[in-house]
Amino acid sequence: MNSNTTQNGTENKDSHIETSHKIALITIYTVVLMVGTTGLIFMIRILKTNLRSWTTIAFLNLLLAHFIFLLTIPFRIYYYATNHWGLSRSFCKIVSAMIHLHMYVVFVIYVVILIIRFLQYFKKIDRMEFYRRLHALGASIGIWSIVIILGPILLIHYGKTRNDEQTKCFNFGDEANKSWVFGLNIFLSVLIILVSCALSCVLGIILRNLIKKHGAASRVQQEVWAQVKSISLIIIIFTCLVPYHIFRLFYLKNLKTLEHVNEVFLAITTLTCCDMLLIFAGKGICHVCGF
Repeated sequence: MNSNTTQNGTENKDSHIETSHKIALITIYTVVLMVGTTGLIFMIRILKTNLRSWTTIAFLNLLLAHFIFLLTIPFRIYYYATNHWGLSRSFCKIVSAMIHLHMYVVFVIYVVILIIRFLQYFKKIDRMEFYRRLHALGASIGIWSIVIILGPILLIHYGKTRNDEQTKCFNFGDEANKSWVFGLNIFLSVLIILVSCALSCVLGIILRNLIKKHGAASRVQQEVWAQVKSISLIIIIFTCLVPYHIFRLFYLKNLKTLEHVNEVFLAITTLTCCDMLLIFAGKGICHVCGF
């Protein structure tokens, strides 16, 4: 009787933990779907039509990355709500891999945008542009071609660990037991953390120099505001992306015990889809206030 009681108590505890994580996941993904879609619509309406600007092209690629990922969120919400995957295993792998692809693509675009703004400050130029729109289109196609080529190759090796539960999805954690996968994940997480810290330090130095230069008049200076806008990106990076990669360093050593927690941290990275409202709405508010 004591053995049965203990077993039932353990099952109830596991069930409670699983339910709590499902609620968190459904809530996060629902917010991302609603706010992210609203942000995309808002961005399309106000984004400048200068298709030669490096920053504009970067934001358009960011828009595309968010749009592609948002298409997969309804499948995640339905799965966590019903606890049943009724589609093919291959499509499960695509939906599962898409969240990782989105996270890395978004981070790279954030880094590109920040570097462009830093170069504008150090080179003392107002705007960095391609010579022709065709060059901008070619740059975007080149970047996405790399993703399109590497995507199928990664999918072939992603989720190869046999799983007989065909009605379950997003349970590819055992893949990290492979030495090369483990090493690659550690490398990427450490790299993202270090790059994020380096970018924030550079931005801090630039803002310090500008405030020191302009003093009390800093808030009405165009070059100051050009860099202040970068703070939004840094906040998003350290709120949505960096925590996951710090946690991932511990998760990779405790795959079984932290599997459900990892899904929640991974879901938090998708809040980057809300960046459009934060960046552009904040820009509009500050513009009205005279900044």
